[in-house]
Amino acid sequence: MALLKNTRRWILKNTVLGSALASGLALMSLSCTPKVVNSKVLTTGKEERKLHHIVLFNFKDDAPIDVIESSLYELFGSIKGVNDLSFNRNVSSRNLDKGYKHSFYMTFKSEFDRDSVFYPHPNYKKMGGIIGQHIEEYLIYDYWIPEKE
Repeated sequence: MALLKNTRRWILKNTVLGSALASGLALMSLSCTPKVVNSKVLTTGKEERKLHHIVLFNFKDDAPIDVIESSLYELFGSIKGVNDLSFNRNVSSRNLDKGYKHSFYMTFKSEFDRDSVFYPHPNYKKMGGIIGQHIEEYLIYDYWIPEKE
């Protein structure tokens, strides 16, 4: 990790590419997009907070992934308050997935949308009936960007 940081510093200080990158980064810092610094998101105050919801799945070998994926989009895509919905397959080459080969991701504007609209929705319960029998294990991870104050 230290070698990577030192290499980045050297490139920024000693090359034309580094100068261009430093200039570009300085311009980007003036925009209203979030910046990651020390694993914290800093904002200029114009961004809308989003609650990010990720579920990682370890499905049984015979799970009908195509049916699960199409059902997810059909059932969750119609729920008010669910945004940025996606179903994903792990493509990491590191083999550190601990069996979690698939995920779905969505965002909410509020905890209310997640807890009082999404979770009690009939389509959430239908999806549980479709997917439940095919799950070996799952993990849910939610986080705010920018962080909740």
